[in-house]
Amino acid sequence: MDASPRTKAASPMKCFVVILLAMLAQPVLASDWPMWRHDAGRSAATSEVLADSLHRQWTRHLPRLQGAWLDQDTLRADAVYQPIAANGLLVIGSSHDDSLVAWDLATGTPRWKFYTEGPIRYAPVASGNRVYVVADDGCLYCLDLATGKQVFRVSAAPRDQRVLGNSRLISAWPARGGPVLANGQVYFAASIWPFMGVFVQAVDAKTGQVTWRNDGTGSMYIKQPHNSPAFAGLAPQGYLATSGNALIVPNGRSVPAVLNRNSGKLEYFHLAKYRRSGGDQVAAADKAFFSGGTGFDRATGLHSEDLGGSRCPILADGLAFAGGNQVRAFDVAKPLVTTTKDKKGADQTKFKFPRKWSVAIKCDLFLKAGPRLYGSHGRDLVAIDLPTGNTPARIAWEQPLEGASAKGSIASMIVADGHMVVVTTDGAISCYGPGEVANPVEYALPSPEPLDAGDPAVRDAGRLIEAVGSPTGGIAVVLGLQNGKLLRGLAHHKNWQVIGIDGDAERIKSIRKRLDAAGVSRSVVAVHHAEPGTIDLPPYLAHLVTTENLASSGFDAIEPFVSQVFNVLRPYGGRAVLPLTTPQHTRLVNAVTDKRCPGHSVARTNGRTELIRPGSLPGSAPWTHQYADAGNTSVSQDDLVRAPLGLLWFGGSSNKSVLPRHGHGPTQQVVGGRLFIEGPDMLRAVDVYTGRVLWEVSLPQVGQAFNFTGHQPGANATGSNYVSVQDAVYVAYQSRCIKLDPATGEIIGEFPLPSLGGGAKPKWGHIAVSGDLLIAGAEPLVYEKKRVGGYTHDGTTSRHLVVMNRHTGEVLWTREARFAFRHNAIVAGNGLLYAIDRLPDTIVALMLRRGRKPTGKPRLVAYEAKTGKEAWSTTDGVFGTWLGYSRQHKLLLQCGRPARDMLKDEPADRMIVYRGKDGTIRWDKKLKYGGPCLLRGDTIMTQGAAVSLLTGEPITRTNPLTGLTQPWGYTRNYGCNSAVASRHLMTFRSAAAGYFDLARDGGTGNLGGFRSSCTSNLICADGVLNAPDYTRTCSCSYQNQASLALVHDPRVEMWTFNKLDVGTTPLKRLGLNLGAPGDRPGDQGTLWLEYPVVGGPSPKIQVTATPKNIEWYCGHSERIKSGPDGGPTWVGASGAHGIRTLEIGLPGQATYRVRLHFAEPEMVKPGARRFTISVGGQVVRRDMDLAATVGRATTAVVEIPGVSVNGTLRIELTPADGSLPPVLSGVELQAIR
Repeated sequence: MDASPRTKAASPMKCFVVILLAMLAQPVLASDWPMWRHDAGRSAATSEVLADSLHRQWTRHLPRLQGAWLDQDTLRADAVYQPIAANGLLVIGSSHDDSLVAWDLATGTPRWKFYTEGPIRYAPVASGNRVYVVADDGCLYCLDLATGKQVFRVSAAPRDQRVLGNSRLISAWPARGGPVLANGQVYFAASIWPFMGVFVQAVDAKTGQVTWRNDGTGSMYIKQPHNSPAFAGLAPQGYLATSGNALIVPNGRSVPAVLNRNSGKLEYFHLAKYRRSGGDQVAAADKAFFSGGTGFDRATGLHSEDLGGSRCPILADGLAFAGGNQVRAFDVAKPLVTTTKDKKGADQTKFKFPRKWSVAIKCDLFLKAGPRLYGSHGRDLVAIDLPTGNTPARIAWEQPLEGASAKGSIASMIVADGHMVVVTTDGAISCYGPGEVANPVEYALPSPEPLDAGDPAVRDAGRLIEAVGSPTGGIAVVLGLQNGKLLRGLAHHKNWQVIGIDGDAERIKSIRKRLDAAGVSRSVVAVHHAEPGTIDLPPYLAHLVTTENLASSGFDAIEPFVSQVFNVLRPYGGRAVLPLTTPQHTRLVNAVTDKRCPGHSVARTNGRTELIRPGSLPGSAPWTHQYADAGNTSVSQDDLVRAPLGLLWFGGSSNKSVLPRHGHGPTQQVVGGRLFIEGPDMLRAVDVYTGRVLWEVSLPQVGQAFNFTGHQPGANATGSNYVSVQDAVYVAYQSRCIKLDPATGEIIGEFPLPSLGGGAKPKWGHIAVSGDLLIAGAEPLVYEKKRVGGYTHDGTTSRHLVVMNRHTGEVLWTREARFAFRHNAIVAGNGLLYAIDRLPDTIVALMLRRGRKPTGKPRLVAYEAKTGKEAWSTTDGVFGTWLGYSRQHKLLLQCGRPARDMLKDEPADRMIVYRGKDGTIRWDKKLKYGGPCLLRGDTIMTQGAAVSLLTGEPITRTNPLTGLTQPWGYTRNYGCNSAVASRHLMTFRSAAAGYFDLARDGGTGNLGGFRSSCTSNLICADGVLNAPDYTRTCSCSYQNQASLALVHDPRVEMWTFNKLDVGTTPLKRLGLNLGAPGDRPGDQGTLWLEYPVVGGPSPKIQVTATPKNIEWYCGHSERIKSGPDGGPTWVGASGAHGIRTLEIGLPGQATYRVRLHFAEPEMVKPGARRFTISVGGQVVRRDMDLAATVGRATTAVVEIPGVSVNGTLRIELTPADGSLPPVLSGVELQAIR
């Protein structure tokens, strides 16, 4: 058991087994290529010697693979086939049809095929008569190499929860830590999102028993790129490798981590130190390892020189061979280490590989076989003789790819049994051997079986698609299968993806074979072996739910069936269409209650029952403007999104056409189940619930003002150039407003601005919608005539206000400014439109320097929104650049918007709140704040503190530890964006993606594994935390760079930090969570504090524990069950092993109810661990035996109803004779007097 990282350690017996297997391990046979890059070190080198000439024996054509990531150049290992060879077989995995297939190496004839429950993205591993492979279903499979029959399966996922990942239905914890086998152990890893938990495992290759599991490296409080800490950790993605006792784990875009191979303990993970190094390829020598072309010292992780390229060098004989424009050899057995002083006087150690030789041969190297290097140049195969004596390296032979395989570029090659297998990017697998073959066999892709348009199932599919009426396609879920014809019929329609589920394994296998024969990719139609009524599907997934076979759909258990079906239906019209008899219809109607199916409707047509989810999710709300709404509140009214948060989907679209992050483009907008995001030349709509790109409309230079890679205020100052509502998207585009159909992206209207002042038609500036009104800022003013970029006031104000009917474009009224209408100070609500008419302070100062003094006073004016009639105005105290309007309280806020990357003359020290209807000042105060100010209910949140909207007085909170009131506030770490909020969350960047738990005042937490954008892009709307990838041009190597969406999931871990004060009075409540990675608020009001403190700032409690050699351990709470006495699983997941005493210093004197929390962390038999518990000097439990009372990994609570404490609470745990050491997970105190 290890203190940090959170690791389940191997028992002494298991360590002995590992050592024994290492002694008995057999070396890799030279004639095999049993894993990716040949061996556990991923050396890409074999002693096998190939013939001097090679000839094509056969070619097999497979469908071109689509990698998981569309725009990550360092994560492309799964974009091409990666075969292995063992025992005369060529074995290859596929994400096209989720299968592992074996062919005869010499002839290419098929031997067997095995299907997994998710895409296979990494090469398998063979050893003896077995082969091992992992898939996105979170599992490791062991198969008989000769027959393809399953021997065992090990799931690393804590439960069988599915999400939509990279457009496929997969485990929430996909196994993307590619397997490696060494000394009788298979190592692999699951989960690429640290906040979901990460699971690295060693499995006995013979038995499938887990030797050790590290499930504690997902929520470590560690420095991120930019050297600021967050709760995050490993995100295994790529091929694992071993070297000595090191297990090297690639982490997607981040630098690899190193674990101890025998125990699973994390040795180092330099995430922040080497923030631009990473990828899915690693290779290891004795003293060094490589991530792509970048080398690292194996013992310390110290970065060395970059050998160039994304491909790892070939490692053999103490050398690293690297290709490219020349072939080079470096000494990795004797690296040079030098230490110098940096500018601050600190030691700076450099690690360098001496160059042994180089030769001017252009070649991409793939492997070494015997005395030769093999690679490619263009479409030619190249063999290079290594230098001997005074003879330098030279080309031994070069020959072009032969046959149809020459269409693609060379992507991979292996050597086995005297053969070379070459893989091309278009999916051709060609085998070369020593003997000439007159007519090499070409195994062409089979011709797809045509779809029978007259088949009843196909015709039925058309009627179902028509019933749904989705113009951009969707996802159909078919619960209960028969023969798969309906699935193909549904997929035949454009942009439809089909997911079939059935509990009959043979039926699933048969349908998969039919799909293969039809040439249908699993990205179009995928079938899953699972019980339809119990499979944990993601909510809101499907436009359509139907069945091929009602008997196997789960319908018999009607109430769970109805819950399952309704849960999976997408809001805004998702429907289940079921062929039910009248009695079956009645059963369904009786089961469809408002509680089970909120907001539902049921229809009956032509013998079909339709269960529909019309409209939005009850309690959800949209985000329609740059700052949430026409009132600039910057707060979503969504009531569904709250912590903890779990994955809904990830992946989906590319970020290549989205605006760069430093240009501060418009915040994405969310309404009607669609997310709208802008690019330099386009506007895109994405399905909120699946990540599917619905449409993308070309609008050349629409985002030109924000297409800047340096820092600028961007839309933070100018406002957005589009606004979205349920039935339309309005884009201010040059001199007109384009109205788009939100469902299709088609232009359905164009609204030009009227000529104002008799000149040419003006350009659009500000844009907003309030009810049926379209509000425009017309003729944006140019003061400084700067190009795009920089801190300029150009485009932040407009000369005119124009209000139109948003449906027809009819101009209702216009007004001209005396000075300029500030875009951030144009708001509307409750029938009024408010605006500030003043010049920017910087521009006024510039005019004064030039001898021009503006005449008149700035003013704040309110107009009747429909008529333009002035309702009230004032010139007193008009200083602001920002207005915010609360519809709920009918109050108007005037202030500034000071922030990073914002204009430098933004006010930051005064606020005025007016009564909206008449301009009466409610209060006027000098206050320090940051912007934008968030209007949440009756509170103004000021980017760190909060004041009352009603009075201007500071908002207070009740300290959960002391019960006393204190000013409300929060803290976060490094972040380049401003916070926005919803009813239950405030979201921002805090090193990684971050949030503050407003619902429970629970502190600052993280969604580790990715960063949010410089533009605020964590938006709570439509029941989802939307996080589109808005980080294009960011070079920091966070583990993932992707779009994703999250929903409330109480099963997911969350850890926070805060700066609450303990004070000097007796505490009201306290939880002490031993070994935890951070703090966390409990459901019953207890704030649980970590001990020892390894996370962020935490209230200071005086704690002393003995002995000194306590083993602090921490695993993932998904592996813990809640026992009969209750107790949070996330308390039971960590603890102290070997603890004898725990003293907690408590201020003052009080009587507490004390609850001690336990969970047995090891596989021990009843009676093996027994101990006596004393609290305050009194024995409260004798012979505590967790294994006997609740079993392993199950929480247990011992409650002592009244313990008087005067300064110190002492807890003692005394082991029985011959017993294992005591364990303790947590201590909970509640004052009763």
